[in-house]
Amino acid sequence: MNSVYVRMALYVLSPILTTLVALIPGWGVSYADGVLSIDLATATGAAVGAAGLSASIFAKWGVK
Repeated sequence: MNSVYVRMALYVLSPILTTLVALIPGWGVSYADGVLSIDLATATGAAVGAAGLSASIFAKWGVK
């Protein structure tokens, strides 16, 4: 597999996979009595992690 395809797959999947961690029931998102609650600290951590993963992929393969 060409490294370009691997890089593009990682660019697309890293934010999705990292943000999915925040959706683990009882940890980042909870739904009770018709109210959806999102833990902002967890959501922020997931977003920062996703950005860090994308930045690390860019640092590895984005520079010629």
